[in-house]
Amino acid sequence: MNYAIALVLQIAASALICLMAPRIGTLLGVMDKPDTYRKLHRGAVPLIGGLAILLPAALIGVVLSVMTGEVSHWVIVPTATVLFIMGMMDDREHLPPAIRLSVSLVMFSLAVILSPHLAIETLNFGEGTLVTMAPVVGAVLTIVSLVGFQYAFNMSDGANGVASGAAMIWALFFFFTGTGVLAWIALLLFFGGLVFLCFNMRGRIFLGDSGAYGISAVIGLLGLAIVAQPDSALTNMQLVGLFLLPVLDCLRLIISRTRSGRAPFSADREHLHHYLLRWLVSPVRTAVVYWLMVGVPNLLGILVGGPAGFMVTLALTLMLYRAVIARTALVQAPTPAAVSGEAR
Repeated sequence: MNYAIALVLQIAASALICLMAPRIGTLLGVMDKPDTYRKLHRGAVPLIGGLAILLPAALIGVVLSVMTGEVSHWVIVPTATVLFIMGMMDDREHLPPAIRLSVSLVMFSLAVILSPHLAIETLNFGEGTLVTMAPVVGAVLTIVSLVGFQYAFNMSDGANGVASGAAMIWALFFFFTGTGVLAWIALLLFFGGLVFLCFNMRGRIFLGDSGAYGISAVIGLLGLAIVAQPDSALTNMQLVGLFLLPVLDCLRLIISRTRSGRAPFSADREHLHHYLLRWLVSPVRTAVVYWLMVGVPNLLGILVGGPAGFMVTLALTLMLYRAVIARTALVQAPTPAAVSGEAR
């Protein structure tokens, strides 16, 4: 199978699943129904966007990996599969947070144990600037970071196109900085996400928890696998920069909710995408601005390179984030007609 055929198959399979989404969602019992507070979309929407993106990418990626002999990243598929299934169970039954956290910790721990090259050994800022850590510390930091990113990504999935578009941007960065089959798997994810986005922006399909957990697992592990490549152009601190915006928003929400005496992962309408919706009203403009906030600081940081590049990404992300929160903090909440997407 050459790469052009792989991309065509990815697009076709993702489109087919999206077209059949209502039937598949009903069969699996994962139809998201609106309410009067957070879920303001119209009518029941199938929560199988993750299936449309990940199933073709996983099958095609396995074939490409076997054909090229690049199989060191094999833990990505079983890890993401388990977390995808857990997410689908959560979509159906709303699993307790302790169970979700425990499963994520176990799966990411097994991934790092079975593929130790994925564990962070040094903090690499580029241009020879390294901070060395003990192996155990690096492994624990890797596992905690993967779990934290998973929760951050899931919390960012509350308006059409926001989370999936960010994942597409990360996949593009992986494609241009990685090599071999890993880079092409990233491109499969990009085109699968593009097909999903065409349906999602019209409110016809959502990622669901299954998609959020599965995609975040794939993106997180794939990023580490690309960083671990000897000839990769991506450092692990640049990977941190790529994921910084949703993680920053997640940390702010955890702190603010804890200070107000609420559970850290309780639902509200105080996420970054909610602030953007209050300001911009349009879900399309909200998604585009969020994508720019993810992509522009990281593109500039990578172009500058080294520690200075990381500081550019960090400073610009913080500045943009603070500006949006300050700009929209006092804006009235939008009317239901102005909002679409899954709320977290």
